[in-house]
Amino acid sequence: MTAPTPGPGGYDRPNRRWQCGCDDTPCSRGPDPHGRCPALGECAPTRDGDRWLCNRSPLRGGACPDGPTPDGRCCLAKRCRPRRSLRAIRGRWLRGAAVFTLGAVLMLLGAAGRNEVLAPGELTSHHAQVIARDAWANRCAACHPGANNGPGEWLASAIAGGGDDPHNTQSALCLDCHKQLDADGAAPLLAHGLPADTLQRRPASWLTPTEALLAAPRGRGEADALACAACHQEHHGAGHDLAAITDARCQACHAERFHSFATDHPDFGLWPVERRTRIAFNHGSHSREHYVKANRDFDCRACHVPDAAGDLTARVDYHAACGECHEADLKNSFGEGVDFLALPMIDHDALVDAGHAPPAWPDALRGDFDGGLPPFTKLLLAADPRAAEAMTLLGEDFSFFDVDPRDPQRVAAAQSLAEALRRLLDDLQEEGHGAVSYRIGKLSGAEPDKAAPASEADLVARLPIELVDRALATWFSGAEPPEPFDAIEDRRTGGAWSLDDSRFTLRYRPSGHDDPWLRAWLDAIAALPSEHAALQQACLAEFARPGAPGGCIECHSVERDGDRLTINWRGRDRLSEPRGFTRFSHRPHTAQPELADCTACHRLEEPAATPATYATAAYTSHDPQQFTTDLAPIAKAACTPCHRPHAAGEGCTQCHNYHVEPGALKGLAGSEPKAAPTVGGLAPRR
Repeated sequence: MTAPTPGPGGYDRPNRRWQCGCDDTPCSRGPDPHGRCPALGECAPTRDGDRWLCNRSPLRGGACPDGPTPDGRCCLAKRCRPRRSLRAIRGRWLRGAAVFTLGAVLMLLGAAGRNEVLAPGELTSHHAQVIARDAWANRCAACHPGANNGPGEWLASAIAGGGDDPHNTQSALCLDCHKQLDADGAAPLLAHGLPADTLQRRPASWLTPTEALLAAPRGRGEADALACAACHQEHHGAGHDLAAITDARCQACHAERFHSFATDHPDFGLWPVERRTRIAFNHGSHSREHYVKANRDFDCRACHVPDAAGDLTARVDYHAACGECHEADLKNSFGEGVDFLALPMIDHDALVDAGHAPPAWPDALRGDFDGGLPPFTKLLLAADPRAAEAMTLLGEDFSFFDVDPRDPQRVAAAQSLAEALRRLLDDLQEEGHGAVSYRIGKLSGAEPDKAAPASEADLVARLPIELVDRALATWFSGAEPPEPFDAIEDRRTGGAWSLDDSRFTLRYRPSGHDDPWLRAWLDAIAALPSEHAALQQACLAEFARPGAPGGCIECHSVERDGDRLTINWRGRDRLSEPRGFTRFSHRPHTAQPELADCTACHRLEEPAATPATYATAAYTSHDPQQFTTDLAPIAKAACTPCHRPHAAGEGCTQCHNYHVEPGALKGLAGSEPKAAPTVGGLAPRR
């Protein structure tokens, strides 16, 4: 075998650990794997009689010059001291360096100041200023649960893939500070911070086309929770934006791919008017009729003013926006006051003929059945089981005029109501304000001996019990009423109580708009549980009719919230409502001269009906989603001229929130959630 030929620089056969130690001609075979020289000859002499012949191949130089030795050995046998190859030398150095490095790392990890050395970069200013309040030297443990563990625990955690305790993770430490993301049923480590099935169950009718696409993530279970650090990465400097999420991260989950906002992002649908306003206000009728008749300019900024954040979401109050035109009509609607308790006329003879014993009743109210009961009186009577049974028979919207004296059942119901009215007056005289609060609390489903949901002070408005004493002393005794007196005023609210002896009525005159007494009673009506739905509708109808006292229901919309109704006394407050998928701020937009006028984006629709009925039709239902708006939806084309990559930008998170609060999805539809929506044939990724 010929000697190996060294490569460039003498680095021969780098896959071998040893090489020949000869300086001139290397050995033909070279060292064995253990670094020993085999000392082999160049040939293997053959015997020819008494002679030895060299058999070295001509290719290797022919016969050896001196031939074989007399004892038959090759005269060119070489012996050397093999030396390690360059590869072996490098390997030993590398192993030594690795051992040294490992030792240095272990010493570093065991040192007191290890965290200072291991910190990959500077904290953002937001986290740094919060952590600096505590021990700065122990700041790593504020975000990393194993920061204070030993090297062995780190190694075990790396091999085992972390602990099994879900509360001992880096994301759990994030939520210790960001508690608002982990409240009210939120699942902050799941997609959009919502429970796993929420997005999949939202009906398409709840969403604009944009939201339907953005709310179609891949199915993620509890085991597929996303760590906070997947999107919010620290140690990139004090000025790093932790909330910055790239479009690529959004589109890693969403089935629909948007190449640009201008080209393939869907239009906005009904946005921003996705539900009717809480206060029934029609922009069309006011701008085209009422303001024209008053010879005034319709200025949006007169009502829509900057809020605490500088956005145009706040509104001026009633007196600044509406009082000038509506205050006179509102006060006139109260007349002499709102009837709180009134006695009807009963047919005394019909009751006696039917075998009943009529209660003591004013002589002036004995005749044919006639007269109705105020809504508030019906509410107080409904807490009396016998009165409630009678009203169910007669119908909650009954009048005593409808009682047929020839119908024994209806006559008996009239007898029960008359007795219940007398018991009500006796309770008011004996128990005072507590009788009102107890009855309303009982009717609304409050626990026994608990007050009503509304404040007792608002429900009674400091009703003078002396008025009840006076009514019992004069109405039922037949005595002449004493001299009339001025109404007794509630100094807290400005309202006043009075008795009308000619009509046997106890009245309250509200102070004006936003009277606490009237608002409390309407709230009590709206809060009635479903078993009193008929009574609720009958009482609300009394205040929804034209000319009703205060006209409250004419402007303040009534909505269904679960199994109960809610009266919206205030308009939308965007600063206090839960965060949804879409966000928008007027502040940077109205700074542009062409957008300073609100009508540049908010245009009035041409009404399909007369403006006077346009708003009324939108509030006939208790479902805020069933409405017709008088404002035209904003089209995407209004935004694309500016929102381009080289101009205002078109990133997903400019207009869309990732973390959505569950409360933002509440009450967006009146139907039970259905299957996951598909928009444009695009289904969520699986």
